[in-house]
Amino acid sequence: MTTDTLHPLVARLTREFGFPYLDAGGEAALPAGDSLLFLPAHGKGHLETPDLAVVLPELVQALGGPSSGMGGAVASPAYEKQLREQLGGIALPAIVVMRDGRPLGSLSRMRDWDEFLERLSAVIARADAPASVPTSH
Repeated sequence: MTTDTLHPLVARLTREFGFPYLDAGGEAALPAGDSLLFLPAHGKGHLETPDLAVVLPELVQALGGPSSGMGGAVASPAYEKQLREQLGGIALPAIVVMRDGRPLGSLSRMRDWDEFLERLSAVIARADAPASVPTSH
């Protein structure tokens, strides 16, 4: 599948915003750092897909934007399927927070702006937190 078959607002993410369109194993094509990867529910015609496609660039910007290393991307059907299996069958459409090609967490469906920011920021913050090292007595 090419981006020609995507909903126009999803295709706009690749055309106008330069978000990469990632095939299966596409994590290698993600830039280093954090990215919001859009799983648009390929082939499902989900009503929330266009809405998420519109807010995704705004979320990328609000969470730091390209100057901070935050990017965006769109998953192909094969990569969407791979990530859904890896993440336990999350509901679609979804945004997956990726760091250096690894999924950190996800948020499914359309949300209020404040909820998006709160929940996506929490995923990023958890990943930023240093791992606790057990101490022995």
